[in-house]
Amino acid sequence: MSLSAQLQVMVLQNCNLSGNSAVILSFLLHQHALEAVDMSNNNLSGCFPSWLIEKNVNLQSLNLQGNSFSGILLLPSKVHDALIWLDASHNRLSKLPTGINITFPNLYFVNLSRNSFQGIFPSVLHHMDRLTFLDLSSNNFLDNIASAFNGSKSNIRSLFLSDNNFFGSFPQGILLASTSTYHLLLNDNQITGEIPDNICLGQNLTLLDVSSNKLTGSLPTCIDALENIAILNLRGNSLGGSIPLELCHLKKLVFLDMSKNNLSGPVQCLPSLQYLHLSENRLNGTFPFLLSSGTDTYTMDLRQNQFSGILPDLMHKSFPKLKVLLLKGNMFEGLIPNDICHLKYLRLLDLSHNKLSGQVPSCLSNMGVDGDLYSFLYNDSDTSVYMNDTYGFDDFGGVVGSSPVPAFFIGPDQEEFMTKSRQDKYKGSILSYMSGLDFSSNQLEGYIPKSIGDMKWLRALNFSNNCFHGPIPASLSHLSNLESLDLSHNNLTGQIPQELVELHSLEVFTVAYNNLSGPTLGRNGQFITFDESSYAGNPYLCGPPLLKSCFDAPSIPQPEEHEDDSKFANLALFSFFSVVLPDWFLDLLGCALFQEKLAMVMVFSSGQAW
Repeated sequence: MSLSAQLQVMVLQNCNLSGNSAVILSFLLHQHALEAVDMSNNNLSGCFPSWLIEKNVNLQSLNLQGNSFSGILLLPSKVHDALIWLDASHNRLSKLPTGINITFPNLYFVNLSRNSFQGIFPSVLHHMDRLTFLDLSSNNFLDNIASAFNGSKSNIRSLFLSDNNFFGSFPQGILLASTSTYHLLLNDNQITGEIPDNICLGQNLTLLDVSSNKLTGSLPTCIDALENIAILNLRGNSLGGSIPLELCHLKKLVFLDMSKNNLSGPVQCLPSLQYLHLSENRLNGTFPFLLSSGTDTYTMDLRQNQFSGILPDLMHKSFPKLKVLLLKGNMFEGLIPNDICHLKYLRLLDLSHNKLSGQVPSCLSNMGVDGDLYSFLYNDSDTSVYMNDTYGFDDFGGVVGSSPVPAFFIGPDQEEFMTKSRQDKYKGSILSYMSGLDFSSNQLEGYIPKSIGDMKWLRALNFSNNCFHGPIPASLSHLSNLESLDLSHNNLTGQIPQELVELHSLEVFTVAYNNLSGPTLGRNGQFITFDESSYAGNPYLCGPPLLKSCFDAPSIPQPEEHEDDSKFANLALFSFFSVVLPDWFLDLLGCALFQEKLAMVMVFSSGQAW
């Protein structure tokens, strides 16, 4: 195929083009007026098509990302000063030529991420005076990062070096070289030592990500000098000390991740944040600690710390837009406040492994009713960090400029939630899709509210390892999206509602270690995939996959499913034990043991299984 007309713009992205580029793109051999070419996300292979640049002296923008080009990044034989935009990311390129700064003197955007480049940092890039955006992430560079940038005089505003093998101390030369640095990503390397005080020279920094390194020490108290910082990611290091009060002065900060460090002490003050991650530290104190400044908070992850006290009763006023709340593995106690029912966007709630007691609020079905409205907050784009920088083609094929401040750093936001018997990580659009309640390993009691069945958006429900009693509500069959249901290790009684066979999406199901009786759900529908472990520890259950036949099982009266009627019975029984046993002994027994004793009394008094 050949084209007689001379084109200025050629866009063939996502066209399933496959094979050697020299053959597939041969129809462009006679094109000489191209200014912008986009061949991204195909499967073109072979050598880098430098001939395309050489034949089109006015070519400004070349996008070849998402192909299979390999070998050296070939250069044209002559200087090409028109090219200012080059994206060859997601290929198999392995070598960068030393003369790239001479051949392409006016490049200001270079994305070579996700290739196979290796060795030391290409120092030739320091001599590209117009270069403002450089992405070399996800390669195999191995170099002392401090030495690589010592004496650098580059004007790079956006530098992405994440997911390589850079080592050594924090590269102070990057910030000393240019006070106009806006975006600095050094995550997933082997950088050691402390964060230096001269990090505070980067007054124009809007994004700093040094997560998943080996940094130690504490956060510099001059951190409030980063007055324009919007995204600060320090996750997965060995930082210690307390969270400095100076963080409270960062009025533009919207994303803060300091999880998986050794931080300790109370959280005294934080700025207005949209995404807060402080999990897996040794932080303590009560919650919430930023009542007056969290009105735009969407995500709050405080898992695996030492926070204590009761959950507040004004949460919906403090965090009205909250969509993700993860409080697992702390020491919260008392009741689950009814106020949590008013969090109408909340779709992911983890209160597991605390000391919460009392009953689950029956109004819980009001929670999350408008959760779909904030699904746009999470997307799949790995490049969302600069999605508002407006680099790209304009309507006439030219390359437009860039704005210094990125849009929200949303794409990489990642949450961990226990579902399907494993700890899964959710990010991007799957995070907006995921929803669940995890109240496991507390001291919750009473009936499971029938209103839970109205939460049709639920995909995971875990009430295991509590003191719930009474029947399993048949209304759970209305949870048509449910993929994981764990009610194990409680004191549930009665038969398993046969209506649950309508749950066609279940991948995990367990009611093990309760006091259930009657037939299992057999081999009906999705339940054919569950073995006897789903029903273990219920001696009065029968039917497949259990070996016990229901024809041999005794008839056992079933409790009625009336939450209100249960209150009087529970009160009477509790009053009996309160008289017979002293308070200190009841406290010693704890919730689980108390329920076990209660079951024994009921069996003794009625002569029937409870």
